[in-house]
Amino acid sequence: MRFVKKAALSLMLSLLWAGAASAEPVTLKFATQNAENAFTTENAVKPWIKQIEEDSQGTLKIDLYANQTLAKGPQVWNAIRNGIADMGWITMGMYAGMNPELEITGLDLTGYRGAMDGTPLLWKVYDSFDSVRKPFAANRIIALWMLEKSANLLISKKPVRTLEDIKGMKIRCTVPYVPWVKALGGIPVVMAMPDVYTSLQKGIIDGLLGDWEVQEGFRFYDVAGYATANIPIGAPVFCIAMNKSSYERLPDAAKAAIDKHSGLAGSMFMAEHFSYDTLQLKDKCLPHMKELIVLSDEERLRWSERTGRPLWEEWLKDMEKKGKKNAPAILEMMLK
Repeated sequence: MRFVKKAALSLMLSLLWAGAASAEPVTLKFATQNAENAFTTENAVKPWIKQIEEDSQGTLKIDLYANQTLAKGPQVWNAIRNGIADMGWITMGMYAGMNPELEITGLDLTGYRGAMDGTPLLWKVYDSFDSVRKPFAANRIIALWMLEKSANLLISKKPVRTLEDIKGMKIRCTVPYVPWVKALGGIPVVMAMPDVYTSLQKGIIDGLLGDWEVQEGFRFYDVAGYATANIPIGAPVFCIAMNKSSYERLPDAAKAAIDKHSGLAGSMFMAEHFSYDTLQLKDKCLPHMKELIVLSDEERLRWSERTGRPLWEEWLKDMEKKGKKNAPAILEMMLK
């Protein structure tokens, strides 16, 4: 009888181990508006996904839905909240008024140079103020990081060398940049990046604010051959968010893998590989462009006199009207 009990126990354990070994990993759907072969997808998003899968001990698989195949760019946040996507990449500049205190990043702030030092500042603000965290409460924030500021370009169909050249131009931008475009005399047009190429072709817009990654990935130089560099401008916020229920349903090993690549650590990976590394695309783009224009120091100062302190003060007044009492402290923090 003792032998039979041992044999039965051994068989039961074997079946349990076999079941665990053969269990299928949980599959998550990751949505992004960017192309699957885009530089930022290949250089940052895919490696980040691979790291999580490898660290999950076989419990997790993340399927990438690129090129707006699961949700349009401006709809990704809601697609995650509603469970259409489990995770996704989002440019927060497409969500007007959702988190007004973070729209400060679109201003010409002198306290940081780019993605690598701007991202820790961003997390300091996020961790310090409930009023910044609260607008994100519908989803789980996995990563927040900045665009590489020095990669910013004004891409245009005509050369832009002076303030006078911008006057009346219809310029595609995201929400944080709307005051900046207006201050320089342009007309801001908010639209998702995948819609920009045809809008340039049709004359709906005259140019856009972008960087070397979108210049190379979307080939805007084919329809807008000029770009102005060293413009005095801020940097938008990018985000990876996750559906809260999707996270809670995961096995512990899968949660641990996501947690390992979340927060500041995951954000710094993205700051480097999604943002900073795009500077290397400049040499790929230049042969296709008509001209890369560099503002003179004197001309850049003319732009800064309109886009610097005057816009900080305007932003503070707007935040005061909206009852955002933390705005002065946030501005001071971002300027350090």
